[in-house]
Amino acid sequence: MANFKIFQDNPDQAKVKIFGSNNTALNTDASGNLTITSTGLAITSPLDGLAITSTGLAITAPTNGLTITAAAEGLAITPPTGGLAITPPTDGLAITSTGLAITAPTNGLTVTAPAEGLAITPPTGGLSITPPTDGLTITSTGLAITAPTGGLLITSAGLPIISATTDVSATLANITDTAGSGDTTYTVLGIETWTFGVVNESLAENAQALVTMQISPDGTHWLDEAGPVTINQNSLTTLVSSIFLKYARVYYSAVNAASAVTLNIFFQGEL
Repeated sequence: MANFKIFQDNPDQAKVKIFGSNNTALNTDASGNLTITSTGLAITSPLDGLAITSTGLAITAPTNGLTITAAAEGLAITPPTGGLAITPPTDGLAITSTGLAITAPTNGLTVTAPAEGLAITPPTGGLSITPPTDGLTITSTGLAITAPTGGLLITSAGLPIISATTDVSATLANITDTAGSGDTTYTVLGIETWTFGVVNESLAENAQALVTMQISPDGTHWLDEAGPVTINQNSLTTLVSSIFLKYARVYYSAVNAASAVTLNIFFQGEL
């Protein structure tokens, strides 16, 4: 056919080829699927939104990471009916934000920790949790809070404690000193009711002890508040204060230096 010899000698020239606005051919992979390659990809959605429908859309981040910058009004991700699954890479998923807000759906937000536990590391300035208007509910079959080295501080305009107790005991063996010594100093500030219980566990019948409860405002100057009480072998006495000061302790001694005494001292209270 005249003037149509390309069909015979160069059939490739009869193909329809698509070029972009910069006169560059669109790329395809080895299977002929369309590929998008860019050193910087910008997608600007129209006013009525951008809809991408796919039975399976995979985005592979470059080596130095993938950055998504949300608009001023925020970034909304609507999960499908079956839920949204995020699989972190092998070395973990890092989320960095100057201010990250997570709004739970109407029926609540559920965080399921893995078997090895969930660790939350607060920033330098501390971690602040603001409960909703109707309060914050934490339900657990066993909740453990480990305080940091410097202690755990809970500040509240009104924090009700339903039930809490303290129970500490110590054994003092082979006491022969008749001059006396002070046992452990307890800070009783913040404990509503408390009592010392002292048991003479000596094996010898004539091994007696003298015990006195002392209180102090500063841990240095002590006042005898209850006692001295003589405790015989296998006997129990209790020491209760009628005056409130910050510190309390048991002052103890042996009645006879020749008869060693063993005492079990209990400090028990209700917060």
